[in-house]
Amino acid sequence: MAALTWSGKLRIGIGAFDKEHWEIVDAINELQAAVDSGNDLGVTGPLLDKLASNTIAHFKAEEDMMASSKYPGLALHEMKHQFLLEQLKAFRTRYRSKSARLDRHSLNFLRDWVTTHIQSEDSNFGQWLNEHGKY
Repeated sequence: MAALTWSGKLRIGIGAFDKEHWEIVDAINELQAAVDSGNDLGVTGPLLDKLASNTIAHFKAEEDMMASSKYPGLALHEMKHQFLLEQLKAFRTRYRSKSARLDRHSLNFLRDWVTTHIQSEDSNFGQWLNEHGKY
């Protein structure tokens, strides 16, 4: 399975958020490398925790900036963030209970969700910030 490649398509033009997006992409790629190598049993939990903590911190920073800049799409954006956080929580719960390993389907979901979210919702937010002189 191909790793998630960081590229200009994933940049939104807000330096701090682009760095955080890169960290999330990197965490997903680490998970994928562990699963692909078959060595995921001992490392999936810590890698899922790293992905979750990076994602939670990033979402809070984004939502705080959206609130302070009065971004009109904040409520919908928060709902989309909450959806991913619920999925991450479910992955972590299943892993900890040993009822499921992280599989390609889960990794595909994470990769596709993050890519689509950055290229659409986050890109729209970055553009809005720049157009309204908020950044």
